[in-house]
Amino acid sequence: MVDAQASLSRSTEIDPQNIEALVLLGQVWGALGKPKDAISVYQQALALAPNNSQLYIALGSTYEAQGDWQQAESTYQKSLAIQPDNAMAANNLAFLLLEHNGDVNVALTMARTARHGLPNLSNSADTLGWAYFQNGAYALAMPLIDQAAKQMPTNATYRYHPGMAYWKLNDTERARKELEKSIKLNLDAPAAEKASLALNELVGH
Repeated sequence: MVDAQASLSRSTEIDPQNIEALVLLGQVWGALGKPKDAISVYQQALALAPNNSQLYIALGSTYEAQGDWQQAESTYQKSLAIQPDNAMAANNLAFLLLEHNGDVNVALTMARTARHGLPNLSNSADTLGWAYFQNGAYALAMPLIDQAAKQMPTNATYRYHPGMAYWKLNDTERARKELEKSIKLNLDAPAAEKASLALNELVGH
């Protein structure tokens, strides 16, 4: 990976307008755990191709990975301004809105766009299901959330969501099992912390 970074860095120095090399270099920096370098490279690429919606998604994902969700939201919005039906940008923006007290109706619209464009992706199923959940449509949420959990059974977030949905549907036993799975999968994940709080409240009832 380090060799790839060095090679791509040389390529971009020789040809600073090589967008393909810049994108690959950004991906490598991200994989190496250096988001600031990745962001710098993606911004360089966007200066050359300001109407490339995919570049904004790559940049937004990098902001999101380093915890800067406000910048990530803004960047996904720029992607959608260029390409309103971009399913991945819609999916990522919807999830951030749901996670950070955004407009749940806007999130639901975005999630529907994402699901239409990415009908087989567990991520889009979970996002749309969680959007339904946040809007109080628990019966609509459950099949989508459950599908995502079955497709990605080791994802802590995807186990937390059905736990909450089962709870709202008064199936406390299934809710408890899903929340416990979420906690065990990744103790450091934000979903595990939420699952722990929910489980304590559920058991306390």
